[in-house]
Formats: sequence, C-alpha cells, structure tokens
Amino acid sequence: MSGKIAMVDKKCGRWTVLGESGRNKTGNALWVCRCDCGNVSIIRGADLRNGSTKSCGCLKSEVAKTNNTTHGMSNAIIYRIWAAMIQRCNNSNDKDYHNYGGRGITVCDEWLSFEGFFADMGQRSEGLTLERKNNELGYFKENCCWATPIEQSRNQRIRSINKTGVRGVHFKPKLKKYCVQIGVNHKIHHIGHFTTLKQATKARQQAEQKYWGKHV
Repeated sequence: MSGKIAMVDKKCGRWTVLGESGRNKTGNALWVCRCDCGNVSIIRGADLRNGSTKSCGCLKSEVAKTNNTTHGMSNAIIYRIWAAMIQRCNNSNDKDYHNYGGRGITVCDEWLSFEGFFADMGQRSEGLTLERKNNELGYFKENCCWATPIEQSRNQRIRSINKTGVRGVHFKPKLKKYCVQIGVNHKIHHIGHFTTLKQATKARQQAEQKYWGKHV
C-alpha cells in the first residue's frame, strides 16, 4: 500500500469513493464510487482527482433542465466543434471513437451542455481549434485551450502503431528504410526515406523547423 493515494471516503464532486477496484489495462487505479443520487460506478482515480467527472450524469440532466437551448449558436463553428467533441468521446459509432472514448478520453459533466462549454472556453478566434494540453487526459477547462493547427500538430500523441518512438517517423520493412512525414494544416508532407533512425529523426526535426518555424 506504500505510495498509494488514499481515496476511500473522499468526496469528489458528487462521487463518494467506496473502495478499490484494481487497475485498468494502462495501469490506472480504479475506484468504486457512489453518486449522490445513489448510482454506483467504477471510476479512474485520475478522473476523480482532476475533476473531469463529477457525477454519474445526473448533473448533466439538471443542467439540461435549466437550459432550453436558447444560445442561438447551433449553426456556429464553435457549436460544431463542441458537438464533434461529444461524438468522438461518447458515440461508439463515431469514426474517431477508438482514439478518444475508446481509450478513456472523457468530457467533463459541465461540458456535456454547450452552454457549460461556451462559458468556460469563450468564443474562438478565426482558425483556432480545440486542443487538449495533456493528450492523456480528457476535456475539461484546465486541460483545454484554443490552438493553431500547427500547435495542435506538435501536441499530437505518438500513435500505438508507431514503433520508432519518434513522431512522424515509421519503418517500412519492404524498403528497409525509415519513412518521414509531417502534418501541416491538415495535410501530410512526405519528407523522404532514410537508412537509419538517426538520419530519419534529424530529417523530421529539420522539417519541423521548416514547416512549424518559431512554434517548434
């Protein structure tokens, strides 16, 4: 038990921690929790501590009752950004669900309503997108900001299929060479093929300087 964070009987939002429930596949501690409304669920310790979950969903229902969709922004870009966030985290049929909800990325209770999201994030400036500062955490005020496409590209996590450990570099067995690519404004630029990982890594760094400039 040494080094383990004491959570039993703690109050986190509307959750009360009842006891331990082991760990998930990525090693995160899980806890059995009871919501104030009586529902019981298993929640990641990190989500409890950072506030990305505050209830079983009953808070969302209460917020919805007081919001009669009077924001008048259903056709605005920021509304579509919010709706896309909800879909990729909560809709298992969404094409991007496996990279978000499927790997435990959640939306905090307050942001399940557009009004709550808009109150925290405000209006976006032209060309900016919604970005999570820490890609291992979910969507909540302290972890999100409006960012340029370049800033967002820099912050992308290394995908599980990447075996080199270097973003934008992957090995092609048939060629026996490392392929280097970089994303700029939602377009992929092919940099080239290289014999060693060291050469490929250097080429990727040079590409970042060229395409991302001062943002690197």
